[in-house]
Amino acid sequence: MTLPAFLHPIPIPSPAQVRRYLARWREGDNERIDAALKVTFGAMPRNSDVGEVGVKIAALNGLYSTNIFGVVQVARHIVALDIDDALASNTVAPDLIEKIANVDFGGKKRRNYSFATKYCSFHRPEVYPIYDSLVVGVLSALLKQGERFDTFLPGERWETDYAVWHRSIGRFRIHYGLEEYSMRELDKYLWMMGKEGKAVSAGQITTFAGSPEVA
Repeated sequence: MTLPAFLHPIPIPSPAQVRRYLARWREGDNERIDAALKVTFGAMPRNSDVGEVGVKIAALNGLYSTNIFGVVQVARHIVALDIDDALASNTVAPDLIEKIANVDFGGKKRRNYSFATKYCSFHRPEVYPIYDSLVVGVLSALLKQGERFDTFLPGERWETDYAVWHRSIGRFRIHYGLEEYSMRELDKYLWMMGKEGKAVSAGQITTFAGSPEVA
């Protein structure tokens, strides 16, 4: 996975900065797409019917580009896992992410990690923060800038252990005093910052929206 290389420093997160980026999110079509997906998942909350699960996968895949190439196969896989009780829990289940992510396509294994986090997030947004390359890029850049919102043991990696990702997002939220914002709002904020950071690095814009120059 190639992460965005930000040429400009990432602004230090703050409640005011989150508000600015969420306002930018709502200015475009992102909020409408997000709301439509919430309606879709809300109308079919259970995961015991291949047709309903397939519709949710197709909608999520089409709107969030999750690179699912076998919708029906993945739908059958999810139904076979019987995930509803685990999803109903208010405690995160990292093993559930791995079970959904790892699919066997005729003997060929594929790990749909980001998709699995998005699928669980649209069912339980407060329990399952989304793993996304743009968000990873922002958090990685902050760590490289010396921001210590989390510390890691040898071998701990966000992309291989959802428990570590979930922990880091939770610690990020507390470290910067962002508890007033939901997990999903932090997802949106970090994604917007990551997308803008790519544009800054590409020279399309000259500074981040959250930086003092444009605050």
